[in-house]
Amino acid sequence: MKCIDSHMHLWDLKVGTYPWLEKPEEREIPFGDLKNLAHDYLLPDYHQDTATVELAGLVHVEAAWDPTNPVGESKWLAKALADFKTPYAIIAGGNLLKEDFPALLDAHRQANDRVIGVRQILNYHADPKYTFTDSPGIMYDKTWRKNFAHLGDQGMIFDLQIFPDQSTGAAELAQEFPQTKMIINHFIMPLNWDRDGIADWREELAKLAAHENIAIKLSGLYMYHRNWPSEAMDTLINTALELFTPDRVMWGSNFPVDRQFVSLEKLVSDFETSLARHELATREAVMWKSANRWYRLGVS
Repeated sequence: MKCIDSHMHLWDLKVGTYPWLEKPEEREIPFGDLKNLAHDYLLPDYHQDTATVELAGLVHVEAAWDPTNPVGESKWLAKALADFKTPYAIIAGGNLLKEDFPALLDAHRQANDRVIGVRQILNYHADPKYTFTDSPGIMYDKTWRKNFAHLGDQGMIFDLQIFPDQSTGAAELAQEFPQTKMIINHFIMPLNWDRDGIADWREELAKLAAHENIAIKLSGLYMYHRNWPSEAMDTLINTALELFTPDRVMWGSNFPVDRQFVSLEKLVSDFETSLARHELATREAVMWKSANRWYRLGVS
């Protein structure tokens, strides 16, 4: 079956500035060994990883380029993907706390006409090794919310990366700003997978699923857990489908981050195996049709 990769990254350490990949020997992070990631991952590498997959399209998500020059990534991607014939879209980087965010959004779109949205990572956790930001209240800031509304007014998407216990704030955003579509990254990054953790994750996910302007990516599966039993994967996928319906559920690889732990061929195969019990329309929605519609890729 053909698929659209709704969440992948490219980077060129010779061209861009990626602060998180600098001096990897001095940093330890939960989603793998930075030494495994601190090297170029370019289109030929991705072509090799997807050689056995019927790739119908992709969505490139910002890769934490130099925050002082986020437009640089959009300009670089315009060149890096210039000869790529498969439909693709770009989720750019941007800080919605800044008053000049509308100008930044315009600059992204002028630099690359494939930019259709923005991601600002909002993960906050009491444990510093898991947190990506220094404040749990970013979504409540007045300037941030004004810029969030502006995204929707411009027909742009917000890629939402949070932890489950931040779902209440995100659901309130969806309620107040229905014009802004959000797409959840990485199953909302569940960290606890005992019985209580699964129950809590489902409860938080349901808060988001109640809003039609929110979809979810089944991506980043291997960042925190390396060896998923099929039953656990079934639980994840079935819960997402039950809460969101197939029209708001999509697959993504999170390559090259998850490449540390699984091949893309196996990742796709595992998802197709888990989806096999569902009807064809559901399988197609998850593997390509939902991403195609939400990210406006135009795949037929």
